[in-house]
Amino acid sequence: MPAQVKMRMSFALQAVLAFSSAVCAQRGPDVTVGEIHPATIDGSINEYTSVPPDINLTPQAEGARRGRLWIRNIGKGLLIAGDIEDGPPDFPHNKDSLLAKDHIEIWLAAAVDPALPPIGWGHQFGENTLPNGADSCVDNLEAPRDSSPEALRACREWAAKQQKYRRYFQRLFLRQWVLAPDYAIESYAAPAYEEIASRFASKQEIPELLKPRGTPRFWYSPSAKGYTFQVLIPYGIFPPLPSLDLRNLRLLVDVFSAAPAGKKMGTFSGSSPVRVWAKPETFNSLHIDPPRVFRMTPCDLPLSGTDIYGKVRDAWFIPQEEQKGEYESDAFLIVNGAAGYRYEPAGLSPNVRPIHDFWISVRPGEWVCGPQLAHKKDNQGTVFKQRVEAEGLATHRLPNEDLLVKIGPLVSYSEFGSGQCGTCPRTELDVYRLTPDNKIYEALKLGDVIAELGPSPQAQDFTVSPDWSQITEYDQEQDDEKGTPGTWSSTTYCLKNSHYEKCGNKSDVVPPNPPILKELRH
Repeated sequence: MPAQVKMRMSFALQAVLAFSSAVCAQRGPDVTVGEIHPATIDGSINEYTSVPPDINLTPQAEGARRGRLWIRNIGKGLLIAGDIEDGPPDFPHNKDSLLAKDHIEIWLAAAVDPALPPIGWGHQFGENTLPNGADSCVDNLEAPRDSSPEALRACREWAAKQQKYRRYFQRLFLRQWVLAPDYAIESYAAPAYEEIASRFASKQEIPELLKPRGTPRFWYSPSAKGYTFQVLIPYGIFPPLPSLDLRNLRLLVDVFSAAPAGKKMGTFSGSSPVRVWAKPETFNSLHIDPPRVFRMTPCDLPLSGTDIYGKVRDAWFIPQEEQKGEYESDAFLIVNGAAGYRYEPAGLSPNVRPIHDFWISVRPGEWVCGPQLAHKKDNQGTVFKQRVEAEGLATHRLPNEDLLVKIGPLVSYSEFGSGQCGTCPRTELDVYRLTPDNKIYEALKLGDVIAELGPSPQAQDFTVSPDWSQITEYDQEQDDEKGTPGTWSSTTYCLKNSHYEKCGNKSDVVPPNPPILKELRH
């Protein structure tokens, strides 16, 4: 990144400090953004000039360019068209001169800022928070072990570091692009991400989901009075959004002139007369009409997910790049870092927890979705309290129209890795029965903790008959005397009246070969 671009933040900050602090409570003009589908996008704005502009640029200093803006939703992104006056532009010929020449800066953010949890950390028994930062360490460390002078000092140092980190984390929810022909640089969130990666986060903790990606496309054409331009911001490079209904955004467009001799930057005009650098509350408020509605799954699951403790929280998402899929499926929560046995302050506060939604088609017009189990049929959807996994998700229709939903067989591990045999693998095979009137029942629930010692099986596997009439669980027993893996036994469950009943046991059997749960075989 050019040195001048890096200097932009401190330069602009000094400039806005001279601006009245009262404007921080104000907001730029509202703009209603309609939807169009232009035949071409090439810098010409002829199809917009027949209607009044959405925004007249406000000069921020004497000699700044005059101009008009039109803003549209084109179904795959935000299109900004501009008519700029006061002579031909002097665009940069290299990145080092980008800020000193004619250029455009665009800021974009969601309609609301992210709500961060209090500074804190978590372990298998719950969360610890420091609502007043370092000042809370005395009252919030776990006594008596953690209240030593060394622990208090470490807590205060960690809390102070998190307060610095949070300033960079919040910048990941705002984009600033510096644009000119042949040049496009994200100069606000991207440097913040680099700072987080180098100063605050371990390789495992870096919030890669929030790493800025892509830049807008820029076109321009000479005009009789100056120049015209078009900028396309695809949905895929948007900052994170807190709602699947894209109705409101905050936008700022600044048009800069080339700097006179002896100056590092020229004068500029902005789309908001009260604009303050990096303060979205002073930007223009965009109202997308009609709204662009995204969907996570065909079952219309909400934008939410569960944290490591199983609590449902509101989520954020970043639209897919170029909208390659019909559904978004990926989102994230803003949560404090947590891990097993993390009794002292550690990790990032906050970080992001990925959320992935999934689904399978039952038949045309009918789906089953997760991780919160949902069923949609004939445009009628039902969301259940049960949570499911994607691995092994399958369905089977019974003659009475009940729908069996199977999860697994699968192997999982405790996220905390704590407790009795906390690092041991866990097996699971569940079957639920959904009735035509949208009632849910547990038809079968199998699984265990796999351990080398104790009463638990040493390994396990499962088979499901093609018609789902029989499900068999295979257990490898312990053999403490010989110190070698023991023999296998099996228990079979038969489908009767839409639920499974135990219908057979065998000893000294041969387990599935090849194994279904390969990771459990010695």
